[in-house]
Amino acid sequence: MHEYSIAEGLVLTIKALKDKEGLTKVVEALIYVGSLAQVDREVLLETLRILGPEYGLEGVNYVIKEEESIFQCNYCGYVWPWSEVRMNVIKELCGDIEDCDNPIHLIPDLVNVFVKCPKCSSQDFKILTGYDVKLISIKGERDERL
Repeated sequence: MHEYSIAEGLVLTIKALKDKEGLTKVVEALIYVGSLAQVDREVLLETLRILGPEYGLEGVNYVIKEEESIFQCNYCGYVWPWSEVRMNVIKELCGDIEDCDNPIHLIPDLVNVFVKCPKCSSQDFKILTGYDVKLISIKGERDERL
């Protein structure tokens, strides 16, 4: 379950930012999860809620939004979302098993091995957005008396 290691990294980063900015409390953390990362957002949220209090992050409202993975072909310039090719890739990798643990789920860098440009079939493309999990912002409170 790589959601645990992702959650742990997020919690450690949020704690470090809290300390660096002199916050007494973190109220909200905005997190983008790239669709290519194929992270189970519910598991990630639950893990954040479990780990947070261990690091002084009680009551944080974790807002998790999906960021669509977008690709651009270096050969023909075509731009397409992961959702356009996802089902074909999953079917190729997993057959009829819908919830298989495909290799792109574990190692997103493998996308260039299994995905082709839908327009020209080139495997030479770049990932524009939605590659990983990102902490976008935190909102917190300071004790102004200090």
